[in-house]
Amino acid sequence: MPLYTYGGTPAEVLTDPHGDVVPDYPLNVRIAGSGELITALYEADGTTPIGQLRSNPANSTAPGAIRQWMCEWPQIEYEYNASGGRTVRWYVSGREVATEALQAATGAAAQAATAADQAATALTASANAASLATTASTKADAASADASAAITAVRSRLGEAATVDTLPAIVYDAHRGGAGESPENSIDALRTARAYSQVLDIDARLLADGTLVSMHDATIDRVTNKSGTAAQITAAQLASARLDPSTWFAAGYPDLVVPTVEDLLNEFGGRYVLTVEAKDAASVPVLAAMIKARRLERSVLINSNTPSVMTTIKNNGCLAHLWRSAAQMATDNPATIKNSGADLLDLDIAGTDAQITAAIAQNYPLGVWAHTLARRVQRDRALALGMRGIIADYPAYVSGAVPRRTASTFGVGTWGPGYVPSGAARPVLDASGRIPLPPPASSAASDAQVILAGEVSPAPATGTFDVKFSVPTAGSAGWSLLSLHLGADDDATVLSGSDIRHNGYTVQVSNNRSLRIYRDDKAAGTSTQLANTTAGADLAANTVYTLRCVITATQITVSIPEVSGLTTTVTDSTYRVPWSVFVGRNYNASATGLINIVSISTP
Repeated sequence: MPLYTYGGTPAEVLTDPHGDVVPDYPLNVRIAGSGELITALYEADGTTPIGQLRSNPANSTAPGAIRQWMCEWPQIEYEYNASGGRTVRWYVSGREVATEALQAATGAAAQAATAADQAATALTASANAASLATTASTKADAASADASAAITAVRSRLGEAATVDTLPAIVYDAHRGGAGESPENSIDALRTARAYSQVLDIDARLLADGTLVSMHDATIDRVTNKSGTAAQITAAQLASARLDPSTWFAAGYPDLVVPTVEDLLNEFGGRYVLTVEAKDAASVPVLAAMIKARRLERSVLINSNTPSVMTTIKNNGCLAHLWRSAAQMATDNPATIKNSGADLLDLDIAGTDAQITAAIAQNYPLGVWAHTLARRVQRDRALALGMRGIIADYPAYVSGAVPRRTASTFGVGTWGPGYVPSGAARPVLDASGRIPLPPPASSAASDAQVILAGEVSPAPATGTFDVKFSVPTAGSAGWSLLSLHLGADDDATVLSGSDIRHNGYTVQVSNNRSLRIYRDDKAAGTSTQLANTTAGADLAANTVYTLRCVITATQITVSIPEVSGLTTTVTDSTYRVPWSVFVGRNYNASATGLINIVSISTP
């Protein structure tokens, strides 16, 4: 039975949504996904049942990290109490046999080889020493056999080193560690994404003292609790900063350590293929030296958007990864780009079919990959065009590697796989585990927020679909329309009657209790209204209601169960397909208030 290791790193300190250390011990450890309680927890030896997980005594109020421990499950959730007694679940992925074990075994083999050489020298130096040398040689052989056995045992658990030569025909690459499903460029993200990806992608920024940290932006303002320009900050100055995903990802997520690239290479190098984007061209020699020192030349690619940097990467003895935006693809000459020397080309999925196929025809050693995907319909197009790699912010969802749920999980304070926004930015999941859908910030209908609920998609063709919601304001000048859209695929949608992206149905509730049902026709570009109830009284503020849609083989019924008699039914069987589920708000120029999505459930 393989065991997975948890804890034992400074980053694994339980915190509340504000980043404050929680002195309570974990209440439970559960299997990620199913929520089943895990009772078989072991010390680092893999056999002794563990007494406590925290490194400090049970009655201590001081910060304490999670001690190293093991269990048989590759992904778990710590369940513990945060401030106010609110239960928090913290998702982490386990590590297989520690790299240190392999290093130790390899060191033992080297020592054994040295002993064998010394024995051979002694044998030839003097016949009188033959007996002693033979004894030494026998011991050296035994030590060498023991070391080989140790290496074999470790490799049987760890596996052979992951290189670009062992990648499968279709590759899933977790962009920024899977930035849609975990906090970008964090160790947590990479630990989570490795279960769904063959390649882990990170960004590298050069600090003022030459340290490389995993960070996308030129400043640390957006993702940490500090501010400043990365190129003007030293590692010592950055040490006091923390990634604060509670402000930009999900309010239930604890603060995290800003990882260095060295940290990530030490933990993941050789165990997974990595691609590291050198945000600063000057960082290429530094990064290359780190890669070569660890003999990871076939396991780590250096990534850049600049063709001329490919030569620098190759001259430093590393694999070169070039990416191009849709705007760049419009003017790129495929042959010229190929002459840059890149081993791998990745192209914006927004490019045209002709641009992508022309690039594929250049026969890159590692193929042509697509970035940055969020939807399965994009994946299917990329693969149909002959692209080999899928670079995704949502690798668990896009790859289809996680089973579908029937209910949302963001009530625990973190996003599930595939909650993809219609716009550039997704709302921050709030401290109560709700999706706050804001009013449009502009006069454009496309600015109204719509979320693909990938975690519960694709859902069955018939059954009951519930969206529980609340609004902070009531009345016609408030929140306007809440919509549930069931689409035939997961293509982007803006829930606009003038922009129909796929076949399906849209059901709505307005702020004055009006219920509406529409049938959407992609080919015709139309949205046909099938029902519209008479307007009633305003829905109350700060009250949880349910927008319910029941689909049978022949009918569609929409209701608000909390309001007696508020229901409408139509007979229509035009579409009955596995549904992609979208929840959002339609554009209304007078809408001002939030709509809070409390939960989503499907058949």
